[in-house]
Amino acid sequence: MADQPDGTTGTPAPSQPGPPCRHLRFKGMYVYTDVAPSEEPGEYDNTIFWCQKTLKDFGPDQGFVGREDCRDGSRACYEVD
Repeated sequence: MADQPDGTTGTPAPSQPGPPCRHLRFKGMYVYTDVAPSEEPGEYDNTIFWCQKTLKDFGPDQGFVGREDCRDGSRACYEVD
């Protein structure tokens, strides 16, 4: 791609994920541990998530529930505090 007059390449910057939806739940929210939670999960993340609205692994919009899936502001069911 050719450079733009402003010095950019014209490729859109990757969007930053927003905060997690307020209805996202996982077991770690209810279990006390002395270990500080890390921001980034390891290469293998076996956390099971569910939506507080549906109590299932899919949201009201029939989309998957997960760490990244529930940070998408374009989803109709997405709400933040």
